[in-house]
Amino acid sequence: MKLSNKTWGKAVLAAAVGLSLLGAPAAAETPQTDSEFDQRVRDALLRNPDIILEVFALLEAKEEAAKTVKDQELIAKVAGELFEGLDPEKPILVEFQDYNCGYCRRAHPVVASLKETMPDLQLVLMETPVLGKESTFTAKAALALKALKGVDAYREFSDAMMSVQGKANAATTIRTLAELGHDPEEIAAAVQEGVGAEDLEKAKRMAEALGATGTPYFVGPGGIIRGAAPADRLQAITNAQGTGETAAN
Repeated sequence: MKLSNKTWGKAVLAAAVGLSLLGAPAAAETPQTDSEFDQRVRDALLRNPDIILEVFALLEAKEEAAKTVKDQELIAKVAGELFEGLDPEKPILVEFQDYNCGYCRRAHPVVASLKETMPDLQLVLMETPVLGKESTFTAKAALALKALKGVDAYREFSDAMMSVQGKANAATTIRTLAELGHDPEEIAAAVQEGVGAEDLEKAKRMAEALGATGTPYFVGPGGIIRGAAPADRLQAITNAQGTGETAAN
């Protein structure tokens, strides 16, 4: 039988209190009523309040372990496609991003610094425009640029859009393309022709499979981090021996 977290927590608490009561002076061996037992439990907890903290810590650890196992199952289902073309012997980090996501913009310099300290890090950006049509236009333009001009041009544009003043939209996208020496009309035409659409569809498919309903969302061989996180936590999931953690937006 599999106990729920709530039931498991109660069971651990009861066991802990029971051990505490065993250490108390023996009372007359007469049957206890429920109210008498409840009072003894209450007294035991008042004498040993750390019991409650210990139970909460155990419950939290159990929940985290269960989440890590579930995350590894999610990753295993899509690993072949998600990590396609990458060297499994080198660290990997996949980031699902939206150019209008404030948390993505905060995470951007953290990821950049991680890449500097880990030159062999294989960083994969998944365009996941969850914040509307303006984000979608910029994502499509980025992927069209990638298809036409290569990964380096794409990364340069992506970096620029993550630090652009104001919203990422058609105006700022076109201006940034021009500032970087690209022909905005060429990229816009490529978007209309569907250039890069396969990459956008793949990102959507991977996001759905991994439960990435918001951004940023980080995935590595070692786990999943939901939301922005410091570099050491991101590094921890870049290898298979890592342990995934949760970071709320």
